[in-house]
Amino acid sequence: MVRAAAKKKSTAKKSTAKKSAAKKKTAAKKKKTVSRKKTLKAKVKAKRSGGKPAFKGSKPDLDGLGEILVRNSPDGIVAVDRDGTIRYLNSAAEKFLKSRDGKMIGQKFHYMVDPQRPQEATLAKTGRRDRVAEIRAVEAKLGREKIYIVSIHDITERANMEAQLRALSDVDPLTGLLNRRGFVVAASRQLTLAQRQGWGMSLFFLDLDGLKWINDEFGHLEGDQALIETGAILRKTVRRPDIIGRYAGDEFTILAFDSADRTDSADRIAERLRKNLSAHNERKRPDRKISFSIGVAHYSPGNTPSLDKLIDEADFKMYEEKRDKRCTR
Repeated sequence: MVRAAAKKKSTAKKSTAKKSAAKKKTAAKKKKTVSRKKTLKAKVKAKRSGGKPAFKGSKPDLDGLGEILVRNSPDGIVAVDRDGTIRYLNSAAEKFLKSRDGKMIGQKFHYMVDPQRPQEATLAKTGRRDRVAEIRAVEAKLGREKIYIVSIHDITERANMEAQLRALSDVDPLTGLLNRRGFVVAASRQLTLAQRQGWGMSLFFLDLDGLKWINDEFGHLEGDQALIETGAILRKTVRRPDIIGRYAGDEFTILAFDSADRTDSADRIAERLRKNLSAHNERKRPDRKISFSIGVAHYSPGNTPSLDKLIDEADFKMYEEKRDKRCTR
């Protein structure tokens, strides 16, 4: 009976050991399966991310990254307080503002800071050209203090291209003089200035005589040459501040300042025009000589006619001279 009990006890122990071993084996298989699944998921994730393993560890220091970005930005970045004092500027801003080693910190920022709209500013010259920048600003908080973060973006190339396009839109390509639009804009500005300063001015209206005959007789290339030569005579005659334009096909305009000592009165300018025309024709063949008719209108500070009225008056006087020439032939 004792043997039977011992045998029964031994059998129970073996059964328990077998069950424990089976459990351990099952757990190991599960662990292995989970490990395989994790490995497979990691491989799939790495494949989707371009073959690179997923980053493990702490998150990148975004504050440090921001500092690197600001310091190495190709645009100038300046921190300006409410009093317009520079609190910080990066290396690009130092180059834009011609500063060395942060010596501008604590000094005034000499450009307008407007968070509402960008500004264009001319910075230091680069060689012979002006350096143009676009300045933008946003408000920010430095603790409890309000400051402005100002970016300076170099737009020199764009500004130069825009200036060239504006010049092309205002210049007559044949003679190099202002075209009608360019002359009207420049002359209107000068008349406004003359009215404010109390200056007298004279407006000349010139017409190249017989351009149609030149084109019909010798061809349009010769007609173009006559226009170019007329423009050269006008340039040689007037002073630098005076405005010259090719108003229409064979019509030219000049807006000239009256000098205080009357040494450059309208009569003297007209006299110089005819003298320079005569000197030009002495070098030309008889059948290639040019001539033009002149009309002059005067502007005085007490009388303020519009530019259109001055042009109409000078145009009328020019046609009177042209008619007199025909009557004397």
